[in-house]
Amino acid sequence: MGAFGDRMRREREMRGVTLEEISESTKISKRALQALEEEDFDLLPGGIFNKGFVRAYARFLGIDEEQAVADFVAADTVNHAPEVESKFPLNLEDRAAKPPLNPKRSLTPVLLALLLLAAAAGGWTIWNKHKAQRAANESPFGDTAIPANKPPEQLPAAQAAQATTNDVSTTASPAGDAANPAGSNQKTVSSQSTPASDSNSPSDTSNSDNLSSIDSTQLFTVSIKATEDSWISITADGKPPKEYNLAPEKQRSVTAGKKLVLVTGNAGGIEVSYNGKPLAPIGKKSKKQTVIFTPHGYELR
Repeated sequence: MGAFGDRMRREREMRGVTLEEISESTKISKRALQALEEEDFDLLPGGIFNKGFVRAYARFLGIDEEQAVADFVAADTVNHAPEVESKFPLNLEDRAAKPPLNPKRSLTPVLLALLLLAAAAGGWTIWNKHKAQRAANESPFGDTAIPANKPPEQLPAAQAAQATTNDVSTTASPAGDAANPAGSNQKTVSSQSTPASDSNSPSDTSNSDNLSSIDSTQLFTVSIKATEDSWISITADGKPPKEYNLAPEKQRSVTAGKKLVLVTGNAGGIEVSYNGKPLAPIGKKSKKQTVIFTPHGYELR
């Protein structure tokens, strides 16, 4: 029992008063009066009610009410004061017992997340490059289109050499034709007026007689390779047009000196090269397309 409660109890006992008498007079419960004497303030309603109980108790006993209230407030403050001094050393001990946080360990999840993001970004970039490269490899023509206004003399040395090789092969001597049975078969097919099936020969030498009088620097070669069944018509240097039905993987190569007109009924089903240089797609599948070639380039019509 504290000083406040002990004083209130002694004052009551000195006057020979019981708690029941005070309770009956002040209308305060005996339990509340007993809590004041035992300083068990948690059993009281709290706030201004507690001070009212103290005033009524002191008034009944005939002691100074204000002093009784002051003593009560002091006792209540002591009872409810936070135990700072007793807990403070304990907290220090707890903190000393716990090891400090490792800054490297705390950053580990962040670093792992950054590494995962970097790996994902790198994988995405590599996949896109691979996809673009695969698409370029699968494209019939790639990105190597020949400018229509670029003359043959401005072509790279390797391409010019290939064009020269094509010129020599298409203007071979009769002895060379005899050594190549496929070339002779090609001449036989190209002389027919009706559409002919494609032969195994990659070149068409039926125009060689007409090229003998043309400057070799003006000669150009056009190659047509089928990726699916395609019909084509070729008109070289004013000669009568020749029609072919090309099966997949079959091709035709024609050398001209002035003008060559290519007509196809399946623009997306053939691959066209000019002097060995693949052209960009000339049209869509199952669409008719006309391409005019000259020594200076080509033009879509």
